[in-house]
Amino acid sequence: MDAPIGIFDSGIGGLTIAKALVERLPRESLYYVGDTAHMPYGDKSPERLNAYASGIAQRLTQAGCKALVVACNSASSNALDAVRKVAGPKVPVIDVVEPVVRWAQSHHPQGTLSLIGTRATVQSGVYQTRMEAHGIALRTRATPLLASAIEEGFHNGTIPEAVVKAYFADGWAEDTGGLVLACTHYPLAMSLIQAQLPPAMQILDAPSIVAEEVARVLSVQRLLSNGEATSHRFEVTDWTRSFADGASHIMGSSIDLVQVEWSESYGSLGD
Repeated sequence: MDAPIGIFDSGIGGLTIAKALVERLPRESLYYVGDTAHMPYGDKSPERLNAYASGIAQRLTQAGCKALVVACNSASSNALDAVRKVAGPKVPVIDVVEPVVRWAQSHHPQGTLSLIGTRATVQSGVYQTRMEAHGIALRTRATPLLASAIEEGFHNGTIPEAVVKAYFADGWAEDTGGLVLACTHYPLAMSLIQAQLPPAMQILDAPSIVAEEVARVLSVQRLLSNGEATSHRFEVTDWTRSFADGASHIMGSSIDLVQVEWSESYGSLGD
């Protein structure tokens, strides 16, 4: 099926998932929406997250997307039911939480993991509840400044190292079996984060894990593309040079970035 895969995030972080999808499923087309006008999602209320995510899901489903990927931990933790309601029963919705939890269950049974994420993700308790249900102990820390620092600084290599160091200075994560990056922005600061941890400590590769889950779902539901040519579309609700430059860097080539307007009264996006 040659319809695109819809994918969205508050900003540039979801492109780590998009890049992994392009590598895992090179025949698939993507339709990406970065809700940069409302970035960061991590400090928004559940009500706001539901409104933003529902509006974008409506746009993507109306555009004919065959599946939706909620490439944002804050939205996955707080607005997944709303997205599934908009998508309806025929459009599968893949979040970024459940695939990581299942991977952790398989690779770290009865272990202890650490997690950093936005305030909205950590306070939702979704990761804690699901991990603990599988016998995995989880230490969490909200890192509210990190996503915005990455969004602004990634494109020109100016992510503040001091921001990253501050969140790990007390060594709270050092004796755990691995670190979960519960924000899709965070892989863009991988080297800075890894430098704060013991050399052998594993950081879970969430983009690859999620891309593998998308491939599995599309295969099971017979939605994989049969075509050779792909056509990707990238939209933002607030065009910025940092996003445009960073997106091209992540995707490995120049992209045509389209700005669309958010219509609060309709809860959806308009051209």
